[in-house]
Amino acid sequence: MQGNLITTLIALIFYLTTGIFGGNSAPSDAVSSPPPDIGQTSKYPLAGVVKGQQANIRDASSSSGSVIGSVTEGSSLVILDEKNDWYRVQTENGTDGWVAKWMVSTKSLAPSFSNSQSMIAGYYVENYQDDPVGQTALAKNLGSINTVIPFSYKVDQYGSISGRHYSKPFQLAKSSGAQTLALVNNIQGSNFDSNTIHRMLSNASSRSRAVNGIARLLVEKGYRGVNIDFENIRASDRIYLTAFFRELAATLRPKNLLVTASVPAKTYDDKSSAHSGAFDYQALAPYLDMVMIMTYDEHYAGGDPGPVASLPWVEKVINYTMKSFPPQKVVLGIAAYGYDWSWGKGKALQNKGIQNLIKKYQIAPKWHSEYKVPYFTYKSWGVTHQVWYENSYSASYKADLVKKYGLKGVAVWRLGYEDPNIWSILRQKLQ
Repeated sequence: MQGNLITTLIALIFYLTTGIFGGNSAPSDAVSSPPPDIGQTSKYPLAGVVKGQQANIRDASSSSGSVIGSVTEGSSLVILDEKNDWYRVQTENGTDGWVAKWMVSTKSLAPSFSNSQSMIAGYYVENYQDDPVGQTALAKNLGSINTVIPFSYKVDQYGSISGRHYSKPFQLAKSSGAQTLALVNNIQGSNFDSNTIHRMLSNASSRSRAVNGIARLLVEKGYRGVNIDFENIRASDRIYLTAFFRELAATLRPKNLLVTASVPAKTYDDKSSAHSGAFDYQALAPYLDMVMIMTYDEHYAGGDPGPVASLPWVEKVINYTMKSFPPQKVVLGIAAYGYDWSWGKGKALQNKGIQNLIKKYQIAPKWHSEYKVPYFTYKSWGVTHQVWYENSYSASYKADLVKKYGLKGVAVWRLGYEDPNIWSILRQKLQ
């Protein structure tokens, strides 16, 4: 995310504020208790596709069950369970019911992730419990996505880790050979909290508690590693942030666990920046196995209209990043959204919302030849709106940069918000 404190708060519209995390008021090393199904051996959930012309969804695993919906041939499903000759499924719109097995085939899934592969990662988020949007996008694209990063845990000022283990996407990823990284953030309430992260980072015992809690979490749940997403960190905490990653790497690497971080995109090192000053790329490089550069929000909702991630700006960020990190450690962040600006403010929109605008106002989007992104304007109630966004076509140019510089891969923010064609484009370009 780009800019200052306002940028961070605006970007949080995308980063969710769902209240799924519980806060701790006193030191604790405990991770919140997992749901009953975690730890049980199961091959589900799996990705499925309707192979009959139309399949009825019933409220029971029997032909006598009441029909509660239907899905057409080629529709993607998430298979949650089975009973006799029936699959329990969830559809794209969240309907949960039973479909006859003979009407559904499981998808051909991707091979296991290897270190030599390009990473194609998707951030998984739930706006509410069992939100189907990200899960459906994941199930549809397991042939392309080889890394899943659930936005699932947070750290408090004492270093205690809490949150939810998302068992369904975790198992979906596992079923396809994809790796999963547990994301740990510093959100308190609805914000990336500066005070919380300052107190944790500046206290050696709190850092130790956080490091040990993360290590224990990864081992207990079976994650491949961690993705640290600390934001809104005071520039004066720069030395403490570096110490945290040094201590984290010292603990996780002997366990063969990956240490990765989502970091602000920079084109130079402004040590006083409230947005990026805490991130000393050169000092952090030895301790990170991969760095996910958040190459988006070049223009954000609180600023002037413009591209979310113009190609020249993204290339500048890459060149600066590679002064500290070798290319095989660099993962390029790709946005799956856009902003609609009017009255001097922007509103965040996912791809579906953008397509609805195009259809409603019969818009012919334009293509910016220099920035390599789509945009358009329209009028509503006499007010002019300007929309800049990302789609699969703009993502293809960014994938070309990944190939040009030999980067590790891409990480898309976020699953379910994207142009659905993005995954096939990325797979074609990078795998």
